[in-house]
Amino acid sequence: MVELNARVDVLVCHQSLLRVAGGVVRFFRTDFSTPGMYRSLTPGRVSGDMTFRSSLIAIHSLTSKESRRRLWHIAPGLLPFPLQMVPHADPVSATLRAIILVVVVVLSLHVYLRFRRIQRHQQDSGLSAVIGYALAVLLTILAFPDRLEVGLGVLSILAFGDGSATAFGKMLRGPTLPWNSSKSWAGFLAFLICGSVMTTWIYWGETQNPEAQEPALSMARAFLLTSPAVALCAMVESVDSRINDNIRVGVAGACSLILLSLLR
Repeated sequence: MVELNARVDVLVCHQSLLRVAGGVVRFFRTDFSTPGMYRSLTPGRVSGDMTFRSSLIAIHSLTSKESRRRLWHIAPGLLPFPLQMVPHADPVSATLRAIILVVVVVLSLHVYLRFRRIQRHQQDSGLSAVIGYALAVLLTILAFPDRLEVGLGVLSILAFGDGSATAFGKMLRGPTLPWNSSKSWAGFLAFLICGSVMTTWIYWGETQNPEAQEPALSMARAFLLTSPAVALCAMVESVDSRINDNIRVGVAGACSLILLSLLR
């Protein structure tokens, strides 16, 4: 009965996530430059960009290239949810590890070979960004097969934390960080909020696996084991550095989540 209730909770969470994911996709695909898109907002131009102003906030539109870039960055974060609906061995079996390896390699090649479609002005080929993202997740899963929630947590931080920081930073802009004028408080807070919520959700969901060796965690406990890592990664991402942020965030997320998992 307990196991059945746990599975029902996971299914309910997944249904809610699908609604949220659908909303996110529609949001990033929205052409904010279309006149009259939102009647409650008044269009205006700031530095050549179309914006929508309300009494409290101005929302700047993302270019189609940047919108596509955000979708490609965030979309892999949805992969853990189908996995959580299927009982799987703990530690991760060789078969599942092979499947994860193939999925990561295929997705990475897909993004790299089409990187020109999302490449920013004067940016490199994207090799460091793709490798940093993929290896941070893959190596954590392969090195700690008995802690799959840690590897999936790294994926969540990269996808939803780092991904939302750039999206909201560009759309909302606003005051910049004291230690890095190229980053905004909007992006930093988006990293903390979106990263904490989604990483807690994914981490918690993986611990509900019926074949897990350790007891399932509560949502509150999952939050305590992941939120410090998200906060650290938000700080690491906000620092001015020549090292690609996918590498910095991936390494910081993997190391911190591994250490925090020892407190479980």
